[in-house]
Amino acid sequence: YLDQNGKPQLVEKLVEYKVGMANASIALEDMNVLYVGIDNKVTIAASGGGDDMVQATISGGGGTLVKLGGGKYIAKVNSVTDDCKITVSVDKKIAGVSQFRVRTIPQPVGTVGGFASGDNVAAGAFKAQSGVGAYIKDFPLKLNYSVVSFTITADDPASGDILEENCTGNLWSPKAQSIVKNLSAGRMVTIDNLRAQGPDGRVQKLPSLVYYIK
Repeated sequence: YLDQNGKPQLVEKLVEYKVGMANASIALEDMNVLYVGIDNKVTIAASGGGDDMVQATISGGGGTLVKLGGGKYIAKVNSVTDDCKITVSVDKKIAGVSQFRVRTIPQPVGTVGGFASGDNVAAGAFKAQSGVGAYIKDFPLKLNYSVVSFTITADDPASGDILEENCTGNLWSPKAQSIVKNLSAGRMVTIDNLRAQGPDGRVQKLPSLVYYIK
């Protein structure tokens, strides 16, 4: 540089710097949507620092982010939004931001033996079942639902009466077993007051089921 007298001067200084910029990729392991009430698996790969230098936060959807280690996280969200963001910082500098949608889990449906409501079911096939199940139709995530209670009814052609039994849990009660055991072609069975609990802890009332015995 030139000093105040116009003469060139030389100064040597040591300047430390890092080559390149930190960046991060953020991906959901199952799909590109976060769901309310369940553990959403998140994988974060960041460059520019070790795992101990990586920090991730979530905003929108009332969410929390729990670090498991090795780039694995669990995201939990509480409300529906189109603007949920996961921000990754390396050494306190932002390396990546990804936006996700937050949705509620679709309502499950009930089933007896995998048969859909309205199906014509052979008497032998229906009698082979032990109770009622619940699942989400055409949903990419595998979620477990437990049937809490239901009511089974069937017409009795001999007496003209309607046979009915309230069951707790997902299995036939002894009286329900008797109703199922005596089913024959031409009878109709309904499953009402069906309630199931999902992985988010909510107990939901599901649509009724109707089966025609053949």
